[in-house]
Amino acid sequence: MTGVTFPILLALLFAPPPPAATEGRYGRLETDRPSYRPLERVRVTVTGRARGDAAARVRAADPDQRVYLEREVTLRGGRATLGFPAAGKAGVHYIYLLFPGEQRHSRYLNFRVAPQTSIESGDPDFDSLYPLTKELMQLGRRDYQTDRGRFVGYISGDTWRFDGIWLRDWIYSLPAYRHWESEMQCGLDRFLESQREDGMIPDGIHRDGRAWRVGLESDVEYILVLGVWQAWRATGAAAWMKRALPRLEKALAYVMSDPKHWDPGRRLVKRQHSCDTWDFDIDGATDSGASRHVIAICDQTGYYQAFRALAEMHLAAGNAARAAYWRGEAEQYRRRAAGLLWDGVKFQHHVHIDPIDHGDFDERRQLAMSNTWAMTRGFATPEQAQKILDEYRRRHAATGDKYPWWSLQPGYPDHLGYWKEPFLKQGGYANGGLMPWVGGELCRAAFWFGREKWGVELLRQYARHLRETGGAQVWYWPDGTPGFRTTNEARYAGWGMAQWVEALMEGLAGVRMLAPRLDRVEISPRWAAAGIRGARVTFHLPASDAYFSYIWRHGADGITLEYAGSGEKADLRILLPEGFDPGAVTVDGSPAPSRLSAGDGRYLDISGAQGRYGLVHVSPRRRPAPGQQR
Repeated sequence: MTGVTFPILLALLFAPPPPAATEGRYGRLETDRPSYRPLERVRVTVTGRARGDAAARVRAADPDQRVYLEREVTLRGGRATLGFPAAGKAGVHYIYLLFPGEQRHSRYLNFRVAPQTSIESGDPDFDSLYPLTKELMQLGRRDYQTDRGRFVGYISGDTWRFDGIWLRDWIYSLPAYRHWESEMQCGLDRFLESQREDGMIPDGIHRDGRAWRVGLESDVEYILVLGVWQAWRATGAAAWMKRALPRLEKALAYVMSDPKHWDPGRRLVKRQHSCDTWDFDIDGATDSGASRHVIAICDQTGYYQAFRALAEMHLAAGNAARAAYWRGEAEQYRRRAAGLLWDGVKFQHHVHIDPIDHGDFDERRQLAMSNTWAMTRGFATPEQAQKILDEYRRRHAATGDKYPWWSLQPGYPDHLGYWKEPFLKQGGYANGGLMPWVGGELCRAAFWFGREKWGVELLRQYARHLRETGGAQVWYWPDGTPGFRTTNEARYAGWGMAQWVEALMEGLAGVRMLAPRLDRVEISPRWAAAGIRGARVTFHLPASDAYFSYIWRHGADGITLEYAGSGEKADLRILLPEGFDPGAVTVDGSPAPSRLSAGDGRYLDISGAQGRYGLVHVSPRRRPAPGQQR
């Protein structure tokens, strides 16, 4: 220690670090939180360098390093704050701090955009529907390890096969579980692997991997196509979808050639006489259906949609010729089927191929459940859909039944002696019972085809049903009494609850997926039909982290729609409140083209919107004062 005094030693030990190695050289970035919901304000605080910078530049980029914000800030006392809405792709975003004259950033910081499906309108009828559905439907989730691999799926709320997955129950639950489920593909792989050599697909698969098929079913092949199509849209798994295409083609080739399922004269799928899409044939199917075949509306709507889905998948896979082929097949198929089954008010339950004597009962009067699918699957024209909707309203008023959710209306009379089981008496199960899935499809169609106020009424009826019963079973008697067929009846019927989530999200909230991973969406907020003046909506697909979110407000200064999403394109179609006369329309502050279109209400179609972020404002038209010139 010779030559070093004690004060010098203290100075050496406690001297401040060199400025070149401290935050004073680089500046500072802070956010008020590490993660945000879409459209929440990200508040950024900037601290300048020790040298006393007067200005700085802040840049924000999404997880793909796509820059969406570049802003100059003035530093006062070495600090500045700014804010912007969390938007763009979900995941980890980047904020960069740059100082004047420098190309490289001096600091960077991350935050997360973390979407979750939600509805916030201030109305419990709508806000509680999705959370309750998610909680209950997860009771029916099954996760199996089979010899061929993992199998994640959802069971029905009434099946005897409580430890096996029916393809139909599972896929018809998808409109709800896609909002929380990440395992969308492995179960479909198990069905694809179980395809028979001739192309036939099983109805279901047990936990141990054994498969089964109900002989009279003619819809299984189209359900598989729709399952792969919807899973691909939710996940964006293009390579997986391409691998599935040959098996899907093989499945359709089977159903369109097998004598049990195909009518070569009409060139339409046929089935054994049954209660619409249900697997219940009259008198117990004692002849295995060999002499009782029909062309049923349920199959025709499904194969039409499956052909269109296959065309979309082929186009995305680069197979333009096959895409064109299936588009053509779809339109020709629809013309043949609609020409046979449309009666001017509704689509007939079915048309007999083989003579079947129903005595004094006129089947042509029946309103079959799959009329709802005809609307939501795009099979019905808008004019046909409105006639079907009005027929449902008329019958509901005439019958006084609790809900217009009929499987058949009317069901087959008991005096025909078709079934001995009590649950299949007229008004029960598939013979006229009320099924929530029918109500959900009906509700969605009401929003889509100009009966928006009735759609709101139907949603509120279902919300009241959930409050009164705590869930949804597969079916109810016409007076609303819960129906029982098996020992496994439960109040978490995914095929039923899922359709109401879809009616809420795609109908009232109006977020409709037009391309995989929400890359293109149609946005049609219909809150005005419910008298609601403000709502916040997020539609999220966890399997791909794709989302779309918006905040809608109607106030004295007009209508505001602020939105954010992970996709590229948003088609905007806003239902206007009654009496609202639109004036100037802007998107991100600039005038935007728009036009009015009519339904039961009036819609404003707005052009020029991008998918990642937008701020739309529609001013009310100011009427001139009395005596003032226009």
